Amino acid sequence: MTPKEQHSKHLSSLSSGGLHSVLFPGHLRLIPGISDVYELELAFFESRLLTDDEIVRRGAYFAHVGERPTYHAQICSGEALRLPSFSSARLRSFFESKQFKTSYATHGLFPYRGKFHPQMVKALINVMGLKPGETILDPMMGSGTVLIEASLMGIRSVGTDISPFCQFMAQTKLAALRMPLDPIRIALRDCKSVFSYFQENIGTSKPGSKIRPRHSNPFFHEPASDYIHRPGMAAGLPAACVSKPTRDFLVLAYLDSAGYSARTTRNTPYDHFRGILQRYLFAAEKIQKVLGSVDLELAPATPLEGDARCLPVQDSSIDGVLFSPPYSFAIDYLKNDSFHLEALGANLEALKEKMIGLRGGMPRQRFEFYKSDMGTVLSECARVLRPGGYCTIVVGTNDNQIGRMLGLPPSKVPGIDELLLDMSPLYGFHTILKLNRQITGMANTMRTEHIIILKLE
Repeated sequence: MTPKEQHSKHLSSLSSGGLHSVLFPGHLRLIPGISDVYELELAFFESRLLTDDEIVRRGAYFAHVGERPTYHAQICSGEALRLPSFSSARLRSFFESKQFKTSYATHGLFPYRGKFHPQMVKALINVMGLKPGETILDPMMGSGTVLIEASLMGIRSVGTDISPFCQFMAQTKLAALRMPLDPIRIALRDCKSVFSYFQENIGTSKPGSKIRPRHSNPFFHEPASDYIHRPGMAAGLPAACVSKPTRDFLVLAYLDSAGYSARTTRNTPYDHFRGILQRYLFAAEKIQKVLGSVDLELAPATPLEGDARCLPVQDSSIDGVLFSPPYSFAIDYLKNDSFHLEALGANLEALKEKMIGLRGGMPRQRFEFYKSDMGTVLSECARVLRPGGYCTIVVGTNDNQIGRMLGLPPSKVPGIDELLLDMSPLYGFHTILKLNRQITGMANTMRTEHIIILKLE
């Protein structure tokens, strides 16, 4: 056989099965829509580190193991998300394309900026080797993505965030995995009354305008009996809706709708609220139906309001840490969440003095505080992590923003990923792996996310 004939035969052999046949055993079938290199890398790790049964129960990137559908495929299959009839074709297309990546379980409740990529989080938990019964910590939990994924995987979790809104949001999303849903259906039938109640108690929003809540006497801390009726109000919540999980679910939908109403004049605030509440209910119904049909017991999850620089966690009690530092140079979390925070009665000025990335006056001082604070966070992660445990950090590039803060070209400033890698050995970590993920939808702000896996000596 000539060299050209050998080349042709080899090429035919490789192309017959494609890249899949080179990377994965033939009985593993990938989830639809995998296109990025980092996804194939994480899928490759899963295929090598997990047993077939573990892939079925906890895998992120496979749809079938032989004839067995994975739990992830079952959770994500079917209609991606129930959107209001007035939703744009672009929004529908976005959620459909993210069906197996972000638009599943209760992750779609509230579009929090800078949130984790849930499917990636699931894979990273697997790469870190965490098993059911062990505990993972997210010291900057944001919207609670790590806690939700861990709970679905049978892994205990603890999350902290300095923002009371993040704690509220994470708790509500977790509760929606198992809470009774009949009260939400009742609220939808009496939707105008529920909407009026929240307008009266939280605040009103005028389409296209900035909104401010009424927070002189936040009703979040009142006895449940007071939710039903208040003097001077036309109506209160239906009696079936006064339990804390139900009330919080409705409040989150209202806060979400208020944000939409402030950004667009296309629909009335009531239309936004009703449409979002329908979407929330659909998401909760869908995940609860799947959980009722598979052999999966949700693991306990504990979302706390707390400071990542002083974790309320015992020494060497955590099996793995996974977090994303705040993108404070690209996103002003305090300004972005001001309506929701004030609705919860939070003191914004006091929060600003505690939030990493917002502390300090002049830009250079803010940057120095950020570096110092992140060093303290790494130190705390090392304190609570068991020896030999993994700490995974997902951090985006902020070169342009940091360059402006320091008055330097972006090429002359270190990325946050470089700063963390340089600091990590000071706290007993060494680098195991670094992957890059291209970010879509924020191209002008952050182009790349770095996935860094550290191991504690």
